[in-house]
Amino acid sequence: MNIVDLEAQLDQQLQRPRVTNLDAVRQAATTWSHAVWSVAESAGPPILTASEIEHAFAIARRPVFVFGAHRSGTTLVRDLLDHHPALSVLPAEGTMLTNFAWHLKRLEPDSWLRFLGCEWLRRLANPINQHPYWLLGRSSAEGSPYVEFARTLLAWWPLVETRLGPRTTSWPLVAIALAYAHCTTGFRTARALERWVEKTPTNERFLARLMAEFPEARLLHVVRHPFAVYASSRQAVRNSGHPSSDESRILRQMRLSYREAASRSVRPASDSYLLVRYEDLLEDTAGSVRRMASFLGIQPLPVMMQPTANGIPTPSNSSFDSNKVAGKLNHRPADGEFNALTRRERERLSAMLAEDVGKLGYPLAPLPALRRQLLQIRIHAGWMADRFRARWVRFLSARPRQRGL
Repeated sequence: MNIVDLEAQLDQQLQRPRVTNLDAVRQAATTWSHAVWSVAESAGPPILTASEIEHAFAIARRPVFVFGAHRSGTTLVRDLLDHHPALSVLPAEGTMLTNFAWHLKRLEPDSWLRFLGCEWLRRLANPINQHPYWLLGRSSAEGSPYVEFARTLLAWWPLVETRLGPRTTSWPLVAIALAYAHCTTGFRTARALERWVEKTPTNERFLARLMAEFPEARLLHVVRHPFAVYASSRQAVRNSGHPSSDESRILRQMRLSYREAASRSVRPASDSYLLVRYEDLLEDTAGSVRRMASFLGIQPLPVMMQPTANGIPTPSNSSFDSNKVAGKLNHRPADGEFNALTRRERERLSAMLAEDVGKLGYPLAPLPALRRQLLQIRIHAGWMADRFRARWVRFLSARPRQRGL
């Protein structure tokens, strides 16, 4: 079966507005991406010019990392930056250090390129399990933009590995970013790309490494009221059809993000770090856009007022909005998200986050000292148990499977 037919089969599984049958999508996407990669390998990589290589590596040194707790508004920030002519914005989460690094350690280096290439083909077809899909367009008998992306990645991968591999742990993501920029913007035109952008929630724990490896990077840290973040996280799990998520994991990620933000809020202003409050972004979008543009050294163009993915309008920024309009921000109050929390959930959030989020303009009702301490002890014990279980699962998965006689 050819790529066009496999693509049509995958498209039938990509329900609108949101994917519900994840297993069927995963199976169809895997078959399609492997077929695309095989065609690209047969065709071989394109020839890159010296000027393209020089321009690309100048951009490679200047990333923008968008991060924050899950459901804090990182996707909205990324999508507002998406269509600016000075930026090449990856339309799906990078997750290099939070996810892929662990997988790559368990693979032979010779298989890294195919593994990541196929994964990113799937992400370009279905970035976040909801419309819009097919961000590079659709394949036809005349050609496939996904084959071209894979071929371009084949060209950039060895160059990036040689130049950045010895000193940059995220070099595979850089290769992905250059291949994407090559396919969507190109490095031969007069259009002056200045930076590439990726967003990965919970990248806070890797900030020191990222800044050491990319001294010219810019960091956009997105925060949001903790009640809204927690409620939205729970709603996202329900939307996906999965059982209720682990409270400890959500709380742990939130605490890391708010603690980092609170710590930086009392330091002198930095040229490399900017804190973006989600509420400010909705209440004064134009002012927030100007502030981000100034920080990044780009013009605050009107295209930054509309969220897009590779220029395609993206849906509402609310997990609780059942009437999403692509390309429009949801400015309604988050009362539904706040009311979704139980008293127990509010107390847990207050016990773990009140001190840090108060410095960020999110005052939480204080708890009696003894109640707060008991909750903290219980939550920390849950974190330790979760960490042990996770390490045990990874240990078991890393053990070689015994072959039957």
